[in-house]
Amino acid sequence: MKKVALFVHNLTVEYALTVAQGAAAYYTKDKDVQLILAQTNQPHYPYGLYEYQYWASAEILNSDDIDLLMLVSSTYETYIKEEELRKFLEPFTKKPIVSIAVDLPFKDVHYTSCDCDKAFDQIVSHLKNVHGCTKIGFVSANATNSSEALVRFDAFKKALQKNGLKYNPDWTIEGYFIREAAKNITLDRFKSKNEIEFDALVAANDLMAEGCMEALEELRVKVPKQVKVIGFDDSTRASFTTPSLSTIDQNIFEQGYKASELAHKLLTGATIPRETKTSASPIYRQSCGCITQSNTTFASKNQEGKNIQNQRLNSETLEKYTQHFSDTVAIYTLIDTFHTTHTLKELFGTLSQITVQLNFSSMAVVLYEKPVSFKKEETIVIPDKAYLRSYIDNNKQIIPYDDKGIEINPHKKLLPDTYFAQMSGVYILHAIFAGEKQYGYLIIQVPNTKFEMHHIYLKLIINAIAHAYEFNQTLDINEVLSNRNERLLKNNHELNIQSIEDELTKVLNRRGFIDHAEKELKRAAKNGKSGIVFFADMDGLKKINDTWGHKVGDIAIQTEAKILIEAFRESDIVGRLSGDEFAIVSTGLTKGYISAIRQRLDQLNRLYSEKAELPITLSISLGYVEFTPENCELDELLSKADQVLYKEKEIKHASRNS
Repeated sequence: MKKVALFVHNLTVEYALTVAQGAAAYYTKDKDVQLILAQTNQPHYPYGLYEYQYWASAEILNSDDIDLLMLVSSTYETYIKEEELRKFLEPFTKKPIVSIAVDLPFKDVHYTSCDCDKAFDQIVSHLKNVHGCTKIGFVSANATNSSEALVRFDAFKKALQKNGLKYNPDWTIEGYFIREAAKNITLDRFKSKNEIEFDALVAANDLMAEGCMEALEELRVKVPKQVKVIGFDDSTRASFTTPSLSTIDQNIFEQGYKASELAHKLLTGATIPRETKTSASPIYRQSCGCITQSNTTFASKNQEGKNIQNQRLNSETLEKYTQHFSDTVAIYTLIDTFHTTHTLKELFGTLSQITVQLNFSSMAVVLYEKPVSFKKEETIVIPDKAYLRSYIDNNKQIIPYDDKGIEINPHKKLLPDTYFAQMSGVYILHAIFAGEKQYGYLIIQVPNTKFEMHHIYLKLIINAIAHAYEFNQTLDINEVLSNRNERLLKNNHELNIQSIEDELTKVLNRRGFIDHAEKELKRAAKNGKSGIVFFADMDGLKKINDTWGHKVGDIAIQTEAKILIEAFRESDIVGRLSGDEFAIVSTGLTKGYISAIRQRLDQLNRLYSEKAELPITLSISLGYVEFTPENCELDELLSKADQVLYKEKEIKHASRNS
């Protein structure tokens, strides 16, 4: 039985999800192959606090057990440069690699690519000859350095030249393959509809096309009457936008299927070329004017102008949307189950029922001898020793929970042959982690390709396992009594919440913050823990009040409080000390996370300012100081953090005046 690993950067991206579904569709039971899917992100993933831990799944699948690696390479190039990707993949090159959409600089690599020159020529010709467009702009993703982005940009420019049109760099918008980026950058570039000179826009993917349509709508530019818009990918979203999006179908599902076919040929000893091309074809809908906006039948036309079946509206698509309620029920069931489960034994006792609820064919839980911890900047190294602690097949618990389990070396075998060797089909591997700790991994066999939902289910399951593991380690009578006492104290505290809550923002007021913060610092000192105290000051509140009035200023303060609550952890203490001053106590946080927090605050300030319809984009300055068990006096810490904040304010002021 051959084993193929499929790496996907992020399953929340429709392109990657569709490619994965196409790859899985090839491996029916007669192929005698196990396809093991894993969302990996990338090593040292910079976004979020712990998302970098997903890379452990890739390290686990760098096992002698795996015969071939498939990779949705284009999704990685959106986030990292080619040389970084090469460095990350170097340890995996002992096995053959099939790359989807991107060539990789290794010897034993085969890849698929989409030949899009003809399709771009067809859409440019269509815009010119059918709709009379002569000023055609482009929404690029060249800034990502993705080879796909560069190929599509080059194909567009060649199509212009072939059709006797000139390329104008002033009509090129950089969208980074991201809808929100394309929208915001378009609005930054063009302040009114009078500045729009182009009569058509062609985008390097559907998401950017959709973002530009939203921006044009805000600028009161009518699509398609004044500007025609065409995307690339033919994602499911393209059929449901308003207007529905004309696009280029690069047969994403087929690319995944073709890659699996190539992988299977390699596994059976066949000789195949390094590159295998797939074709792309235009699909015309409402956004270029080929289908009237009064037409509500989700119609599409091909290059010849003939009506064609909408590939995004079929029984599978409709079933996916009608299954939403069933998926929601499954999630609620998981939450309820895990809410009442405490120990590993209790949790593992529910796994048979969970596999029934989620229709998993099998589930294996592997735990390391002891948890291993990794910070974002550290290399994830998988232990040599692990134990199969539970195995369920066809809803029967073949291996019930026990404290020891069956020993394996993950570098050699993902699971013992007895439980894994003869079962062909599609699997998902998910590392079990919480915070900086890695506990092991889960492998499930799935009955369908709803990978995005399976990923949510697994996230809930691994969180429950991690929490149960920690509970097992600390379970004793004193701990139980302590937890009960803490719950009673919490209830008493909630009765007095009004006296310590800031009326405007609903976060802790100065009194409430000082009370909670001092108690937390004492608790941290008692347990030998360190952390960080932040002093935060909104930028430009006086200007907001003077320019737009105190009502807008109050909305700005309320919005910033919401941003701080979302940016920091639930366990952190956030309070408003005065008008535009806030403070935060974060036990367990280290300086290594400051950059990520600043980045998160910047993102949330942009997002929430837009949602609140504020006239400016909010920003906030941070001062911070570390506390230790030996240095945990709140007044002194706040004073030092305020001094750091003052220096940051001076730097910002100098930067604005330079």
